[in-house]
Amino acid sequence: MTRAGWIIRPKTEHDADRVAERLAEVAREGRWIATEWPFDVPQRARAMRNALHDGKSVGWVACDANDIVADLTMFDLHLAEPSLGMLVAATHRRCGIGRALLEAAFTWARENGRTGLTLRVFPDNDAARSLYAAFGFVDVTVQHASVARREGAALDAIVMRRAVTTN
Repeated sequence: MTRAGWIIRPKTEHDADRVAERLAEVAREGRWIATEWPFDVPQRARAMRNALHDGKSVGWVACDANDIVADLTMFDLHLAEPSLGMLVAATHRRCGIGRALLEAAFTWARENGRTGLTLRVFPDNDAARSLYAAFGFVDVTVQHASVARREGAALDAIVMRRAVTTN
């Protein structure tokens, strides 16, 4: 899938190092994702590689000029409704990459007989919540104080879900 100079393609084990670096970059922002900085980037890359290799996760990346600028990973693949996590580099937000990644995830879910997809998002992440709502996700519940923080109180997360349709 190609749009505006970037492409969406399946994530491979070879992408793990760059995805882990991108994860670190977004984690340093300190507000969009549950992963906190600092963390061991090489160890995280190894874990990603292993999860992809062992079939415990599947995902897609967005590439612009051969650099990975976004990632969507699906976890809990054994469930009827796997969970997903997504990150987009600050330089590439609000240009359609998130929607394209979600389209790839739902195509996979349809092809693999899943009934829905779920995700967790922070209540104050208005841009992500708007994207997910526009894509058909609905709020399921608020998990109060469910995202532990090293310093300070745990944060709330909203669980969102969208059914997988056959059309």
